[in-house]
Amino acid sequence: MIELLIPPAFGALIGYFTNYVAIKMLFRPLKPYYIFGWKVPFTPGLIPSKREKLAEAIAKVVRENLLTEEVIRKRLNEEEIKRSLKSLAGRFIDELLLNGDVYVGEFLERIGDEELGNLVDFELVEEKVERAVEGILNRINGKSLEELLPSSLKKRFWSFIDEKTEEIASQLLNLSQSPEFKSLVYHSIRRGVERFKALVPVISDRMVDNISEKISLQVLRIVEEVAGSEELRFKVSKFVWAELQRLLSRPLDLSGEELKVTVREAVESLLYSLKGKRFSEVVNEAFITELFSVGKELLERRKDYLSEIVAEKLLRIIELELPVILESVDVESIVRERVNSLPIEEVEGIVLKLISEELRYITFFGGVLGFFIGLSQLFFQ
Repeated sequence: MIELLIPPAFGALIGYFTNYVAIKMLFRPLKPYYIFGWKVPFTPGLIPSKREKLAEAIAKVVRENLLTEEVIRKRLNEEEIKRSLKSLAGRFIDELLLNGDVYVGEFLERIGDEELGNLVDFELVEEKVERAVEGILNRINGKSLEELLPSSLKKRFWSFIDEKTEEIASQLLNLSQSPEFKSLVYHSIRRGVERFKALVPVISDRMVDNISEKISLQVLRIVEEVAGSEELRFKVSKFVWAELQRLLSRPLDLSGEELKVTVREAVESLLYSLKGKRFSEVVNEAFITELFSVGKELLERRKDYLSEIVAEKLLRIIELELPVILESVDVESIVRERVNSLPIEEVEGIVLKLISEELRYITFFGGVLGFFIGLSQLFFQ
C-alpha cells in the first residue's frame, strides 16, 4: 500500500517545490553570482534583471490605459469632483474674508515704494486705454445724449432743471430789487433822456431828473411784477426745457480726427505723469482698504454663487489645459523613475500584493499536477 502512495506523493512534492522555486526565481536572487568569473545562470532573478523593462512597461500601461486624457476628463466631470472644486473655491473665499485685510496690507507694504513704471507696462496700458476710448467714441458717435442717458438719470436731470428754473426766477426778482440794478436802470434811462434833450433844448436839467426818475420807477415796478409773476416762471421754464431738449436730441459728432488726437494726447499726458510716481503716491491705502471692504460685502452676499462660478471656470481651464498639463507632468516618466528608484524588495512586495493569491494557486496546482503524474506511473509499471 505504501508503495502505491510513494509515486503520487513524491510527484506532488516535486511539482509543488518546482513551481515554488520557479516563482521565487522571478525575484531572487537579487544580484548576479559568479563562480570563477563565470556568471551563474538565472542570476539575478527575472524581475531584477529586467527591472528597467518592467518599469517601462508599467509606465506605458499607466499612461496609455490608466491615466489617459479621456479618463481624467471623465473623472473631472463627475459631480463629486465638481462639489470638491466648489468647496475649494468656498474655502478660498472664506480665507479672503477672514484674512483679506492682512493680505492687502502685506501687498501695499511690498509695492508701496515701487514706481508705477516698474509695476505696470505703460505702453500696453496706453494701447489698451486708447483702444477702449476709441471703441467708446465709435459706439456713441451719432447718438444723442437722450439715447445715452438712463431713464432714472434723465428724471433726476429734469427735476434739477425745474428746481433751477425756480431759482432763476427768484434771482431775477432779487436782482430787480437790488440797489445796483436800480442804479443801472436809472442811469440808462437818464442817458436816453439826455440825448432827447439835445434834440429839444427847452428841456431843463430838473426836468431831465424828474423824467428819468419817474420812468426808472415805472420800469422797476414793471420788472418786479414780471419777475414775480407765474407767467415769467412758465416762459423761463419753457425756454430752458426747449433749449435743453434740442441739445439732448442733437446727435453727437465724434468722428473728427482732432478729437481722437486730443484724447490720445490726454491719455499719454496722464500716463506719463503717473509713470515716475510711487504706487503709494497714486493709490491711497485708505482707498484700497475701503474698496476691499466693499468687495468683502459682495463676497459675503454672493459667496455660493461666486464659488460655483469659480469652480466652473477652474474646471473649464483644467479641461482646456489638460493636454498641456499631462505633457508637463509626464506621468510615464514619473512612474518609470519611481519604479526604478524603489528597492527591489519593495517591487517584489508590490507585485506579490497584486498576484499573491494567484501565485499560491499556481504553486498548489504544481503539487496537484505532480500528484497525478506520479499516480499515472503506477499504471505504466
